[in-house]
Amino acid sequence: MFSFGRKKGNLLGIDISSSAVKLIELSRRGNEYRVDSYAVASLPEGAAFERDIIEADPVGEAIRKVIKNSRTKSRHCALGIPSSMAINKIISMPDTIPAGEMEAQISLEAEQYIPYPMDEVNFDFEILGPSQENKGMVDVLLGATRTENVEVRLAAAEMAGLSVDVVDLESHAVELLFSNLVDDIGDYDTVAVVDFGASMTGINVFHKGRVVFSREQVFGGKQLTEEIMQRYGLPYSEAGLAKKNGNLPEGFIPEVLDPFRENMVRQVQRFLQFYHASTQQGQVEKLLLSGGCASIPGIDEQIQEATDIPVALANPFSKMVLNGRVNPARFTSDIPAMLVSTGLALRGLE
Repeated sequence: MFSFGRKKGNLLGIDISSSAVKLIELSRRGNEYRVDSYAVASLPEGAAFERDIIEADPVGEAIRKVIKNSRTKSRHCALGIPSSMAINKIISMPDTIPAGEMEAQISLEAEQYIPYPMDEVNFDFEILGPSQENKGMVDVLLGATRTENVEVRLAAAEMAGLSVDVVDLESHAVELLFSNLVDDIGDYDTVAVVDFGASMTGINVFHKGRVVFSREQVFGGKQLTEEIMQRYGLPYSEAGLAKKNGNLPEGFIPEVLDPFRENMVRQVQRFLQFYHASTQQGQVEKLLLSGGCASIPGIDEQIQEATDIPVALANPFSKMVLNGRVNPARFTSDIPAMLVSTGLALRGLE
């Protein structure tokens, strides 16, 4: 989606979240994938609010930092647009439309689905194949976002010296990731992936390998950090470090962590309620967790008990090999946060 040309070969997957920039570079030999380089860099306070980039300069500086720390030589990348900033809809078109005329016809159709002037929008489409519901029609995945959402990300990447080959919807990148690299999704008809980010938590529900429901809501690990700040009188940076290292007073678990975990459970339950209220697709048969908070001890068991759905951490890297310059221990700790960037990196290896 939103592709600016296509480059066959390695692309850096660059995920810009509300709190960090994550980079990953993959290569492929046959059916074997390898992590060639990766890095994560924090964004300064005020650079982004929820999923909006407020200032391109600090984001560009963070991208420059992950390029340096990863030691990659590539300067071609794929960027993501959050699902909350995009329209992602499957429409049906007559299968008699010649391929050369399809784009013009979809442009006309798109106006009725996009609530903005078309000159303020970037959109792209992908032909999915014959419609299962409408004979003589083909299903087309339409994606669109405000042009300003694309331009601020392009500006940040170009400040860091990168050439942007692809701008994709994050939900589409995650779909590509799971269809290629996560075995868990192939064993069930309907699987939900819940991503606990720093300030936003999102869900993508897959039915037979295709995303059928996406939603985000304001909630994330930043709230836990802020509670640690207030409870123990620590600056934000020290609170974040204490949270990561577990260096907190004895009462932290019952007084702070347990209520936060209960809130995580409520977020998942609310997502599932929205999903069942808005679609006729099947019941969710498995939940996969990602994002920094997904690794909080015991949260998988707690969500499983509350929802009565099997829960596991999402790990698309279980069968990958690591380049010698990738630190295994550091990478393992960052795995839950690397799903979107990995899906974006796969765009160069399709």
